[in-house]
Amino acid sequence: MPSKLTAVSALLAAAALLYQFFLKDFLFATLGLGRTVLSVSEFPYSCHRIHGDPNIQACEDMWLDEKSRTLFLACSDPVARKHWMPNIHRLNASGRALHDHVVALNIDNPSSEGGFTYRVLQTPGFSGVHGDGRIHVVGLTGSSSASTSADANGLEIQLWLINARPSVDPLTGELLDNTVVGGNSTIELFTTEPDTDSMKHIKTFADPHIATPNNVALAEGGGFFFTNDHGLHKAGWQHHLSTILATGDVSYCSASGDCKQVASGFKFPNGLLLGSDGLLYVPSAAVGGITVFQPGLNGSVKKVHHIDLNYPIDNLSEDANGDIFAAAMPKVLQGMAAFNDPLNAPTAPATVWRVRRLNRDVTDKYDYELVKVIEDGAGEVLPSMTTVIHDALTGRLFMSSEFHVEVPNQCEWL
Repeated sequence: MPSKLTAVSALLAAAALLYQFFLKDFLFATLGLGRTVLSVSEFPYSCHRIHGDPNIQACEDMWLDEKSRTLFLACSDPVARKHWMPNIHRLNASGRALHDHVVALNIDNPSSEGGFTYRVLQTPGFSGVHGDGRIHVVGLTGSSSASTSADANGLEIQLWLINARPSVDPLTGELLDNTVVGGNSTIELFTTEPDTDSMKHIKTFADPHIATPNNVALAEGGGFFFTNDHGLHKAGWQHHLSTILATGDVSYCSASGDCKQVASGFKFPNGLLLGSDGLLYVPSAAVGGITVFQPGLNGSVKKVHHIDLNYPIDNLSEDANGDIFAAAMPKVLQGMAAFNDPLNAPTAPATVWRVRRLNRDVTDKYDYELVKVIEDGAGEVLPSMTTVIHDALTGRLFMSSEFHVEVPNQCEWL
C-alpha cells in the first residue's frame, strides 16, 4: 500500500508541475481558453480593407518613417507563405514565393481605388540566393536621417530586413533538403530615398547566431538586437519543441558583424522593439507578456521588468508619442487555420493593445498602462494581424498580416 500511495503521489506531483509550467500557459495564454473577445463594433473606429492588389499581400511586417510619411511593408504571396516560413517550420523551399518585395506606401496620398499610392522597391545589384537576386522578407525595421547626397531630397532611409533564404548547395545553387538542414537566414541592410523606386544593398549580416531570426531592433552605433524565435534550432524535434523547451533567444550584432547571444530562455520571442525610452521590449508569441531589458555596453542587456499581457503577441511598434502598439492573437488556433488556407479560411480574431509607460522620466521605475485599443472577435474587418502601426499625426491605425490578401487595413478614429 505505501508503494502505491507513493506512486500516486509522484504522479500527482508530476501532473501539478506539468500544469503549472506548461499546460496553464498553453491553455489560457496561448489558446485563450475562457478569453472574452469583443466585437469590432464596440470600438470607436471606422475600418476598411485594401482588396485585390497583388503587390500588397501577405505583408508580415511594417515600419513607418515619420519624416517622409512613408509606410514600408515586407510583402509576399499568401499561398506560398504556408509552404515557406522557417519561423514556424514550414520548410518546403520549392514552394516558396519568388517575388517577395518591399512596398513604400505614401500614407498621405490616397488613391482613387480607396488605397494609397505606392512604389514597389527594386533591388538592383543584390545577389540574392546564389545570384538569383531574390529576397525572402519577414521582419522589417528602419531609420532615417539627413542625407549628404545632393539628389536625395535631404533624407536617407535605412531598411533592415530579415531575409529567410533557403539553404542551397554553395557550388551548384541547388536546393538542399531544408526540412533537414533548415533555412539559411540573413539580415540585410538597404538604403533608399523618398520618392524613389529602388533600394541599394549595403551589407549582408550572416553568422551562426543568426539562426532563426524573427525581427530586428536598431541600437546605437550601427549595431542591432534581434530575436531567434527558435534559438539555434533551424529544424528537427528541438525546433518543434522550442516553445516548450524555451530555447528562443535575443542576440546582438555589432556594426562590423560580430554577433552573440545576450539573453535566452524565451518561448517564441517575436517582433522586439528598442523604445525611445532606451529600453528593449521583447514579446512572446507563445505565452504572451513582454520582457523589458536595459541595454548596456557592447550589446549586453539586463532584465528590469516583465509586462503581464496575457495575449500571444507578434510584433511591437512605437508611435511618435512613445506609445507601444502590440499586434496580439486572441485565438491562435484560428490564426493557424487562416495561415494554412489564406484564400478560404475565415479571418481569425485580432487585437491591438497600447502599452504606455507612465514614468518614462523616472529611473528604475516601470509602470505601464495597458489599453485594448481595438478588437475584432469575429474577424469581420481586421486581418489576422501580425503588425499594427499607429500614425500619431492622424490617429489612424494600419494593420497587416503575413498571410492575408487584404492588407494593410486602415482604421480611423470616429
